[in-house]
This record gives sequence, structure tokens and C-alpha cells, in this order.
Amino acid sequence: MKFSWKTAGLLGLAALAVGLVASPAAAENMSAKKCLKCHSEFKDMKNLVAGDFQSRSNKAKSISVMVAPGKTIILKFTPQTKVENVPSIKKLKKPIPVRVSYVKQGSDLVATEIVAKPQIKVPEKQVMGVKELSALVAKGPEKGGYTLVDSRPPIRYYEGHIPGAVMMPFPKMPEMMGKLPKDKSALVIFYCQGFR
Repeated sequence: MKFSWKTAGLLGLAALAVGLVASPAAAENMSAKKCLKCHSEFKDMKNLVAGDFQSRSNKAKSISVMVAPGKTIILKFTPQTKVENVPSIKKLKKPIPVRVSYVKQGSDLVATEIVAKPQIKVPEKQVMGVKELSALVAKGPEKGGYTLVDSRPPIRYYEGHIPGAVMMPFPKMPEMMGKLPKDKSALVIFYCQGFR
């Protein structure tokens, strides 16, 4: 092969791409640390990729998922690949968090299921503003007549939370419902890091 700056540039790009894209044989479970903060059960699941959707190639029939800064996993998809919480693979947009189950076929990881983080729509009348919440917090839960629930991961709660908030991480809610008031008409306020 004849050496040229163009050849050197292409070889450099290829080397860079090899460094940024994880080898399919690297691990059976490739989950981003931020995903594991809320979904600790992911660490025990085999053939799983969890992270932020980055891109899709219709020609190569593949998607890329970032599981760590500088570490992207490439997965193939087929017409049989199931998709949840978006109408189709074509509707996936960067950086929607996704959980991808796969099977290994030769050197390829082939997605059997892609689950996008669901989009949550809260009716405007159920959203509380900062001023209104601040006024309630100043009164305290008893005088304000509310229960404030911090639904973030425990580590975030311990780093700092709104005074009077009860820790109830979203994935643990079904087993922690006893912390909520028995009176169904009581004011319960949830807060988190944000949602899609």
C-alpha cells in the first residue's frame, strides 16, 4: 500500500473508531453506571446493553448505544426486533435512554428487544411550581398538609434533598407504598431529576 496523508488519516480514524466502539465479546452485560443507579437489577441480567441511544443506520441495520463516555456498543436489528415505548426503531432519537436485550450471532450482537425510556406526560393541573412548593415546605409537612416524596436514587437523596422529603426511589415504589398517606385525598408531591 502506498503511504499518503490521506491513508494515514483513514488509518487514524479506523484506530480511533476501534478504541471508541466496544468489542461485542467484551461482556455479556454492558450497562451505563447512570442506568444502574435506578435499575440495580440490570447488573444481574445477561445479554443486556443499557445506556443512551446515539444513532441508527438503516443501511447497516444497526444502532449505537453509549454505555460510558467514549464507549459505544453497536447492535444489529432485524424486522423481528421488538420495540417498546416508541412507535418504531426509526423514531428513536438521541439521547433517549434504552435497554436492549440481544443474542450473539457470530461476532454480531443482534437486538431482540429495544425498550426506550417511556415518555411521561403529567397534566398541567398536576404540576406544582417552585414558589408554591417553597411556601408549603416553609410551613412543613404537618401545617402544609402534604407528603413530599423524593423518587430519585438513594445516593441522590443522601447527597441532598428538600427538607421533609421521604425517600422512595422510583424502582422501589411498589414495595414502599406504606410510606404514603392512607387518605387518598391527601396531597402527595413527587419530585425527581426530571423525565423524558
